[in-house]
Amino acid sequence: MWNYRIVIALVSALVVSVALWASAAPALEKPRTFSLLEVDRTEAPLGDFAFDRPPAGGDQFTETNTLYRWTGPTSKGALIGSDRVLLTFMTGFGKRFTHRAALLVTAQVNLPDGTLVIEGYSNVPPDGPHTFKLPVVGGTGVYDNARGYVVVHDVGDGSLGRSKIDFHLVP
Repeated sequence: MWNYRIVIALVSALVVSVALWASAAPALEKPRTFSLLEVDRTEAPLGDFAFDRPPAGGDQFTETNTLYRWTGPTSKGALIGSDRVLLTFMTGFGKRFTHRAALLVTAQVNLPDGTLVIEGYSNVPPDGPHTFKLPVVGGTGVYDNARGYVVVHDVGDGSLGRSKIDFHLVP
């Protein structure tokens, strides 16, 4: 005859193992791609960098942007989320903006069904427009354990504060 304590212990062990197995599985079940329009909302320099001189290595600023469904470069689709971006200059553009700058980009993308974390290096030309590719290093919600990459494209002449972001996610 089964001891009541042994049955409880076995059931508890089964529940814990299923919970651990389920939490270790990625939320994405298949590759997912989508595009968003990023519209600049605010930029804020950090430390003694105040956009009053060409940036140098170590200078930082943050951006807060609004994200819309991609419907083309001149229109906005439905509001879908936001992102917060920290940009750290590894090298600047030079005193006369004559060469490319190296940036470390760290971003959190907030979407209705979870968040994505993006972090990587990019080289940016002084006069734009530019396109760069950054890795996705994680996420939450349906993007839990997401990986992949994003491609960020300037749209317009660079003065519009708009970018197209193409997301390429894998489980």
